[in-house]
Amino acid sequence: MKENNDSISHLLMRIEDIPAVKNILNTICLYTGMDLGLVTSHNGHQWIACAVRDSLGVGVSVGQQLELHYTLGDEAHGKHAPIIIPDIDYCENEDWKRKLYAKGFKSYIAFPIVDKDGLFFGTLCTIDYKPVTIDTERIAPLFELLSELISFHLGSIAKIKNTEALLGEELEYSERRDTLLSVLGHDLKNPLSAVITLSQYLADKLENAKHKQTAKLIYDSSHRMKGLIDNILDFARSKLGTGIHLNKNVVQLDQVILQALREIQTSSLERKVFTHLGAKLTVKCDHERMAQVFSNLIGNSFRHGSAENTIVINSSIESGKFIFRIENDGHKIAAPIFNNLFKPFVGRKNQKEGGLGLGLYICKQIITAHKGDIHVKCFDEKVVFSLWIPIE
Repeated sequence: MKENNDSISHLLMRIEDIPAVKNILNTICLYTGMDLGLVTSHNGHQWIACAVRDSLGVGVSVGQQLELHYTLGDEAHGKHAPIIIPDIDYCENEDWKRKLYAKGFKSYIAFPIVDKDGLFFGTLCTIDYKPVTIDTERIAPLFELLSELISFHLGSIAKIKNTEALLGEELEYSERRDTLLSVLGHDLKNPLSAVITLSQYLADKLENAKHKQTAKLIYDSSHRMKGLIDNILDFARSKLGTGIHLNKNVVQLDQVILQALREIQTSSLERKVFTHLGAKLTVKCDHERMAQVFSNLIGNSFRHGSAENTIVINSSIESGKFIFRIENDGHKIAAPIFNNLFKPFVGRKNQKEGGLGLGLYICKQIITAHKGDIHVKCFDEKVVFSLWIPIE
C-alpha cells in the first residue's frame, strides 16, 4: 500500500511543479464552455486526478482515484489518440455512451499527454453534464498544444531534478576529495620537511662535489614538491571554506623578494635578472604568504621563455600601496588559458616542468586575502604580472 501511495505522491508532485497547469485548465474550460477540467495520470494500476478545475461541482479533488467505468481514459491510453464528444447522444460508440450516461455526462474531450520517449503519462480532459458546440478544427490544435506543453514541462522538470541530484552527488564528492587532499597534504608534509632539512644539511657539510650536487638535487626536488603540497593544502582550504589564513607583521618586502629570487636563481645562474626595488619596502602583511607569491611569480618567469631572455622585477610603494611587477619575454599565452589563468588547474602548454596548475590560483587567493589585486598583461612578446596590496 505504501508503494502505491508513494507512486501517487510522485505523480502529484510532478504536476504540482508546473505553475502553468492551472492556467491551462482555465483555458480549456473557457474555450470549450465545459466546467470540469482535469489532468489525469495512469500509474499502471489506476487513474489519478493530478490537477482539477471543478466548476461543475462533481467533487473531484487532487489525488483522488477516478472511477474507470465512468471515464474514457483507457481508450485514450490504449490508442494514444484524442477523444472529442460534443454530445454523447450522437455518439456511435455504445461503450462510451454507457460509461458517460452512468455519470450523467453529456460532453467529453480528452487528449493524451505523451512524453518525448513516447511513454503515456495521462490525459488533459474536460467534462460536462451539458452538450456543447465545438469547432473541432479550432479546439483540437489548442488541446494538442497544451498537452504538449504539459509534456514539455514534465520533461524539463525531470531534467532539472536529475541535474540537481547529480550536482548534489558531485558536491559531496568534491567535499570528500578536498578533505582527502587536505589530510594527504598534511601527512606528506612532515616526512618531506625531514628530507628537505637533511638534504640541506648534507649539501652544506659534504666535501665531495658529486655527493654535494646529489644532495642539492634532492633538496631542490623536495622543495619543489613542498610547494606543490602547499598549493594543494591552500586549494583544499579555499574549497572547504576556511580560506587563506594570514599572520600579519611588519615586513621588509624588498628582502623577501631578494630571498625568493636567490632560492630560484641557484639552479638557473645563467638567467639575466634586473631588479629595481625601492628602499625599505615596509609593509604589514603575511611574510610567508607573500614569499610564496613572489616565489611562484619569479619561478614562472624562469620556467617560461628561453634562457637568454631577461627578467625585470620592479617594486615600490605608491599612494599607500605596495606594488610589484615582474616582466619576461615569452610566448604569447593562448586566449582560453589567458582568460582563466588565475583559476585552479589551469596550466600553460609550454610548461617545462609538470605542475597542478594551482600556483597562480593560490597567488590570487593570497593577494585577495590581503585586500589587494593581481593581474597579467601580454604585449610585444612580453608577459607582465602586476600586483598590489595596501601597506597597512
